[in-house]
Amino acid sequence: MKYRISVDVGGTFTDLTIAEAETFTQLGSHKSPTTPKDRSVGILNCMTLAAEALELTLDELLSQTSVFCHGSTTATNTILEMSGAKTGLICTRGTKYVLWRGEGRRQTMFDYKMEPNKPLIRPYLCREVTERINAEGQVILALDEEEVRAEVRQLKAWGVEAIAVCTMWSIVNDAHEKRIGEIIEEEWPGVDYCLSSDIQPIIREYYRTSCVVLNAMLQPKVTRYLNGLQGKLVERGFKGETLIVVSNGGVVPISEVAKKPVFMLFSGPSMAPEAGYYFSELEGSANCITVDMGGTSFDVSTVLEGQITTTKDGRILNYPTGVASIEIATLGAGGGSIASIDRAGLISVGPRSAEAVPGPACYMRGGTEPTVTDAYVVLGYIRPEYFLNGRMQIDRDLAVKAIKDHIADPLGITVEDAALGITQVVNENMMGGILDMTIRRGVDPREFAMVTGGGATAVPVAFLAREMGIKKIIIPRETSVLCAFGANNAAIAMSEVVSKYADTASFDFDAVNEALAAITGKGSAFLDRMGVPEGDQKFELFVSARYPMQTTELEIPITLDNGRITPARLADMVQMFHDAYLARYKTNDPASDVEFLMWRNMATFQRPKIVLSPQEKGPDTAPDKALLSAGASYFGGGKTVETTAYDGTKLTYGMTVPGPALVILPDTTIVVPPFASLQTREYGYFVMTVDTEIRKAAPAKRKRELAMAH
Repeated sequence: MKYRISVDVGGTFTDLTIAEAETFTQLGSHKSPTTPKDRSVGILNCMTLAAEALELTLDELLSQTSVFCHGSTTATNTILEMSGAKTGLICTRGTKYVLWRGEGRRQTMFDYKMEPNKPLIRPYLCREVTERINAEGQVILALDEEEVRAEVRQLKAWGVEAIAVCTMWSIVNDAHEKRIGEIIEEEWPGVDYCLSSDIQPIIREYYRTSCVVLNAMLQPKVTRYLNGLQGKLVERGFKGETLIVVSNGGVVPISEVAKKPVFMLFSGPSMAPEAGYYFSELEGSANCITVDMGGTSFDVSTVLEGQITTTKDGRILNYPTGVASIEIATLGAGGGSIASIDRAGLISVGPRSAEAVPGPACYMRGGTEPTVTDAYVVLGYIRPEYFLNGRMQIDRDLAVKAIKDHIADPLGITVEDAALGITQVVNENMMGGILDMTIRRGVDPREFAMVTGGGATAVPVAFLAREMGIKKIIIPRETSVLCAFGANNAAIAMSEVVSKYADTASFDFDAVNEALAAITGKGSAFLDRMGVPEGDQKFELFVSARYPMQTTELEIPITLDNGRITPARLADMVQMFHDAYLARYKTNDPASDVEFLMWRNMATFQRPKIVLSPQEKGPDTAPDKALLSAGASYFGGGKTVETTAYDGTKLTYGMTVPGPALVILPDTTIVVPPFASLQTREYGYFVMTVDTEIRKAAPAKRKRELAMAH
């Protein structure tokens, strides 16, 4: 038997799903604590659990694995923690302050108290050289090669670990950048370096410079990590293909991403919307909100009419990348988020996290500060005796002590009310992300199903849905490993971009078609390298368009006639842009010319998706054998409520569980509050129905927003 394995490494846990590679049948899922010092250890630990479940050794499992998919927050955390390589920049004389100026010193122009953005690297590390190419690609000033050599030596003397190169208009003529790369190799063999014309040849110097510097900062660390992981897998008998999850929601071979780690920046959460839509589609809904609460963060993504919401400008810490990515709102609100009392005497939660080490206080690893997970344990939402199927011991008394010492006693309230307060604050934080992705974009969340992902999400999800007026929640049995499940379903996909200016007043068909042929050729070559038959190769083309004198663009899809843009296709593009502009801004100018700046090709191959095994219909109510030990949970009101706990593995298709109840699975717990009920479905997932009456205590601002949407 051959296996298909996918692993998602989070801040607290490493998740794995495994499927049969030939029939694509889902075989199981596993979780193991993340090992921050060497994440490959946590991956191998998780694989060992999968091997044991199949009665194999780790070496036997790996020798029979044909595909290994890996999603990771390694690149993301490297930038968030600013722990990447010390990077130097070689740029055109006169442009060393591009990163410092950015898009303006402040995000909010008139807020004089706001701290200005910090540049990715200090200005002294931005080394200018004499050269100049104009917008038409003509060389105005020849490259001074001796200056380049001197600057490379200077960066080496300062202990730089990677070099980024970004010169003016290299997107039109990359000759100078290529030569600078050759000189770097001559002067400093083996140093990591990257060229903006190779990484992401997009218009606008700040965007392109930011992208190539981020890539250089990531390259040594991420490349070492990926190569080290691959080496450990091979040592244990792995001979299959390693695929890495990238920001656009696809997967690419490890060899393709090693030199472009900036495309991994949103690797971890980018699989959630694909997996969420997989279950939403089974339930018959084309619109879904996927919420993913892990140990350190809370991610929100949406699918509208079957289309995953994307952006052509993924950002991290507000630094632009120019990389097309799944659009995700990320907040510091996870199970490990630390609760404290702020200066105003109010409970605050996050963004600091206890992470995997030391973890929440209840994990017994030395943590003493209260976290969201500790609150769930105190409230009776998580039962210690069943946590991770009994494989991991947690201590309720330590959770009580942490909340009592840091929250309850200072505020003069009970431990239970302090724990409930922590959950209410983190719920409000999470609500902000959901509002940003729905109501504040003019989208009514009542028309959506909510899909859960992440080990902690099934605990608060009913409370979130009720506040948003969402009646249906889909909870996969794979909810705690949702991103890993999505990685096993992901398409092989590579995005290529080219900058080529054109406008309707004087459209250069030959030049544009030549540029399009270059990026479609790269896409085709990529899929050929992957062994994808020509008939299974899919290409989607997009163009960034705007009205003259505007500084932002809309990306619209385009089609070709026999691989070319013709006058008829140009007319279609123009009309599509006017329509898209009207839909976005409620106005347009059909009489105006249209400008086209960047052209993007997405080359994809949709791998066969994992198949879930259907269940036979069982009784309407849960059998006695599914009942677990009695217990109580606290939902407010000054007293606990007897809450029935069920073994989720013994609930089969057709059963209904009324609230209040807990449905406990090996890797997560579903909290069914008094205002909800839970049903089981044919393919093993759960659907929670929620009474959506808005609480009278809901904040006035959100009440207004909900009223406007409804």
